[in-house]
Amino acid sequence: MMENQDTVNAEEMAKRLNTTSSNIRKWCIELEKHGYEFVKDNRKKRYYSVIDQSLLSNLKYAIQEKKLSLEIAARTVIKGFDRNRSSSGTQEEHFKKKENNRELSVTQEHNNHMTNAVLNKMKNQFEQQQSINHKLIKMLDDYKFILEESENRRRLEQEHMNKQLKELEERLAVRISEQTSNRDKEIMEYIRSSQKQQQEQYLEIAATQQNKEEQKKGFFARLLGK
Repeated sequence: MMENQDTVNAEEMAKRLNTTSSNIRKWCIELEKHGYEFVKDNRKKRYYSVIDQSLLSNLKYAIQEKKLSLEIAARTVIKGFDRNRSSSGTQEEHFKKKENNRELSVTQEHNNHMTNAVLNKMKNQFEQQQSINHKLIKMLDDYKFILEESENRRRLEQEHMNKQLKELEERLAVRISEQTSNRDKEIMEYIRSSQKQQQEQYLEIAATQQNKEEQKKGFFARLLGK
């Protein structure tokens, strides 16, 4: 399709809407995602009608004035466009019947009014959802704080328990060492005592044996002396 007097290219549409060709292209891609169709030539280049201009104007207003995201704004203006088309015939026929700028301006104002109502409703819903999201975030933050506090308490209790166990192990080690040392002392004392007793027994046995021998010698001496 070639450009005709009823359509304009992206550069001209950008001038009419006081924006850039890049914005026009970005907006059109989003509108097409939601089912809107533009007239294109064999090279897939878009051409814009008066209807397209109205739709793009409403989209620009929703984005820049109402601060809606591109996706929400596109969905909103297309809904408004579909309602207008179903209630009053095709939008193309409606605009073709308008022959002067004054009637076009009135229609534009009417569309903007309808769009504003939809946008305000969506904005209110968005703000309500934002409020709910903030409450949920606060609840999550509170829950996270409680978990962190619980984890800190558990960690401190674990550290205290580990410290007590370590002290107990040290005391047991000292006690075992002392018991071992005392047992060794007792064993040594027992050994020394046993050795002393054995020595005393040996001396006693030796003394007894010597005494017996002396008695024998005395007996034979007396016997021979007679």
